[in-house]
Amino acid sequence: MSAMLPPDIHMLEAPEALQLHFSQKGIYYPVMPEPEAEREQPKVSIIGDIRMCVSELDTAVRPIIGRYSIESTGMQEPLHTLWYAEGRVLYRQEHSTTIAFDMHGVRAGETRTYLVAAQVTESPEQRCIVSGVFVQIFVM
Repeated sequence: MSAMLPPDIHMLEAPEALQLHFSQKGIYYPVMPEPEAEREQPKVSIIGDIRMCVSELDTAVRPIIGRYSIESTGMQEPLHTLWYAEGRVLYRQEHSTTIAFDMHGVRAGETRTYLVAAQVTESPEQRCIVSGVFVQIFVM
């Protein structure tokens, strides 16, 4: 059994990106966009106060403040950031933020570990990366 081509098949044209181009130097092929697999893999890192040492007096008087920011590779601007933390996030939707950790009542010699995470979404393709770090705060 043979398959028949539709009568108007000769009218189909390749998209501009796939068409051959002719010049005086001969035939050349257009540069094709990189396939998704060959692009740099997206990555988000959280940079900031990952390990801190504070006094017992500091924990009794006020929250402990940490400053954090994101560094991204392989992602296209504009980026939308959403911060999560086991603490009070000051700027939840900025690329950099300040987080207040409540350590009231923690005694000298104790270490507390808190999660800090950021969800970063790029607008054009809607790819989303979630990155997290553990913050350790040691009370002296």
